[in-house]
Amino acid sequence: MPDYTFETPEPVDLRIKAASGTVTVLAADTTTSTVEVTALDDDARDMAEETTVRLSGRSLSVETPERRQILSIKRRRIAITVTVPTGSSLSTRTASATVSATGRYGTVSAHTASGRIELDQVDGDVEAHVASGDVTIGSGRAVSAHSASGQIRIGHATGDIDIKAASGKIQVGVAEGSVRAKTASGDISIDEARAGTVALDVASGDLRIGVRSGVTAHLDLRSVSGRIVSELPIDDDAPDDGAPLQIRARSTSGNVLVVPAARV
Repeated sequence: MPDYTFETPEPVDLRIKAASGTVTVLAADTTTSTVEVTALDDDARDMAEETTVRLSGRSLSVETPERRQILSIKRRRIAITVTVPTGSSLSTRTASATVSATGRYGTVSAHTASGRIELDQVDGDVEAHVASGDVTIGSGRAVSAHSASGQIRIGHATGDIDIKAASGKIQVGVAEGSVRAKTASGDISIDEARAGTVALDVASGDLRIGVRSGVTAHLDLRSVSGRIVSELPIDDDAPDDGAPLQIRARSTSGNVLVVPAARV
């Protein structure tokens, strides 16, 4: 199966387009970029051989040929494994594949129709969209994550967060900026909110927000058939310049809980 090695003393702009299988990327302290393309099924050997790998300047592209299979039961999966320098940017588009990126990246944009997306550390903005599957992001700046069916987990975001899910649990660790999260069915939790506006909406599920110690928050909480509880200390005097954290939480059928972050 094809293997490629390129001299890349600087971070690269990696773009991957594949159909089905796995995409595994490692960002490491290296001055070379390597690409391995392996057929996971016998019927995918020709796709692996015909996969195009090119380096042009700082742009490294990996693209598998398109195959239209109408009423075919053949499995044609390939595994793409890439190593690039730390700080590289990553863009992937797959039809049905698991995407895993370990290490530290500049920016990441990952899209797949069906599969799992797992991203480690991103210094810049992150975009992760999947129709059916889970999304896990270790850290990023501004984060946009969408999943029609699957769980979404974000460890730490230094910028704003935008999350949409039709069915699935949403979990956020530390949010330094604003958060907008919405799901029809599933719980939403934030371990530590620090500033900006937190707007959470769920039709069926519980909402839980932890507020960083020392941060003053203005609360606007509603639930049609659930309990609403705030364990934050109450200050009779509002700050002159307004509360640095605004929390708006809505649940049709579920509880709403706001607590000090240390207790989440």
